[in-house]
This record gives sequence, C-alpha cells and structure tokens, in this order.
Amino acid sequence: MAARLLIHPDAAAHSAKNAPTAPGSTAQSRTRTEEHQMVDTTAPAHEVAYTYTPAELNRLISRELAGRLHELGMSLMSNAAFLLANDTVPAAVKRDRARVYLDVSAQLRLLALAELDGIGGAR
Repeated sequence: MAARLLIHPDAAAHSAKNAPTAPGSTAQSRTRTEEHQMVDTTAPAHEVAYTYTPAELNRLISRELAGRLHELGMSLMSNAAFLLANDTVPAAVKRDRARVYLDVSAQLRLLALAELDGIGGAR
C-alpha cells in the first residue's frame, strides 16, 4: 500500500524565510512583486511516494486518534473549570453539568490511553 504526497512549489512560499522584514524597515520591499522569490512558482508539482505497511498506517492513525481524544478530554475539563467559576449559573446546575463534563472527559482520556496501548504503548 502506498500513500502519495504531492508537493507543490508554492508550499514553501509561506515559510518564515519568505516573511518580510520588520514593519518600517528600509530593507522591506514595497510590494510582493519586488521581493525575490525563493521558490519557482512556475515549476510543475513534484510527486513523492511514501510506502507504509498496514501496521505502520494503523499506528499513525491510532496516534492521531489518541491525540485528538486526549485534546477533546482536556477541552471538556477546561469547560468544567470555566463553568464552576461562572457566577451567573445556579450552583445545582453548575455541579451537574461540571460532573457530566468531567465524566465524559475522563472517558475520552481513557479511550486515548487504550488506543495507545493497542499499538504497543507508544506514548
């Protein structure tokens, strides 16, 4: 199984190397057309092929999935903390909603850990 990645010359055009100098600097070009282009934007795209085994693809997908589950869990924890600090919400509502946020957050983080453990504990 091969995964193909197309690299277009414009991809590098937005790197920090192409960023203009500080505002107001005398070295800064007046317009983008005056700037030296580091990349030939008229060149055709180059095709680069990477070959992954199914096991490697599964590991990549599992790591990505685990990372996203963990991020979502942490976001829900942050929401719970914000909710608890909010004085405009009644205490009973705060407590119930925060409990739900924290429960779901814990479950998502456990799923993330289980996903990583499924690929050999690579963390």
